Amino acid sequence: MKSMIKKVLVDWCVRATCLSALFILWGCASGAHVIPSISIPSPLIESFPLTVGIYYSAELKDYVHEEPKGRQKYVIELGGGNQEQVFDTCYGGLFEKTVTLESLDLTNVEVDGIFHPEITGVTLTTPAENVRDYYEVMVHYTIQLLDPAGNELHKWSVNGYGRVNRHDYGSVVERTSDALEQATENALRDASTIIIESFNPRQRPVVVSNWLNSNRSNTE
Repeated sequence: MKSMIKKVLVDWCVRATCLSALFILWGCASGAHVIPSISIPSPLIESFPLTVGIYYSAELKDYVHEEPKGRQKYVIELGGGNQEQVFDTCYGGLFEKTVTLESLDLTNVEVDGIFHPEITGVTLTTPAENVRDYYEVMVHYTIQLLDPAGNELHKWSVNGYGRVNRHDYGSVVERTSDALEQATENALRDASTIIIESFNPRQRPVVVSNWLNSNRSNTE
């Protein structure tokens, strides 16, 4: 009788171990498809008394990053209003008025300057690659500042970075999508912080300060 009970327990343990291993492998091999959704708080700063336009290209509004890694596939949909949330909030807090532009044809558009953001790429690293238990996402932007005639005054390179620890997202079955979604949202929030900080008097380029001061004097 004891030997039979022992056999049943051993058999149960073996099956439980195999099942756990299967779940772990399934979680690691499933990749992820995420659609992040963020809310950016408005910057608590005194705004510049200027009206600026923001041009969102179709490529930016619909940007999707797809990346195969072995048998896995990772998809991050960065559009869906996320880019408007980042830039409308940042520039809406930095400037007195913002206007969304349908194109870069500035005929009959009265603005003091135009911001033209684009995503130039996404860097995605998984725990299997960095051997550090982290999902890491970096969203690479270029942001042009144009004068009312469409001439480039300055171009920023902004790299928003976000990461999360895999252990915060499950143990037996890792919630890869949840982890990647949070890492992406962290990267977008980081980008918004960098954008706002780039207008700090100690960080902004001379050409940007000159543009701000010139237009500010024109409004006085």
